[in-house]
Amino acid sequence: MLSGQVLAPLRRLRPEQADRLAETLLAWLENADNAGAAARCLHVHPQTVRYRLRQLTELFGDRLADPEARFTLQVALRIRRLVSATPAS
Repeated sequence: MLSGQVLAPLRRLRPEQADRLAETLLAWLENADNAGAAARCLHVHPQTVRYRLRQLTELFGDRLADPEARFTLQVALRIRRLVSATPAS
């Protein structure tokens, strides 16, 4: 599955931490790399977003600066959000 491959670095984390970082990365990408805007979406302090972004940079490295990789990450993160919001049948 695309999202599983693209988001593989998050599997090294505890589920709660992976969820927080995934939400943060998606908010940051959707807000054009603006930590303040992402923080408002997440209802956290901008410094919290910056701290999480340092963690994400350690996990994803140069992919956060590559436009094609960023697009793929955003799609995978949106899929992840939709799948996790879908109730199990």
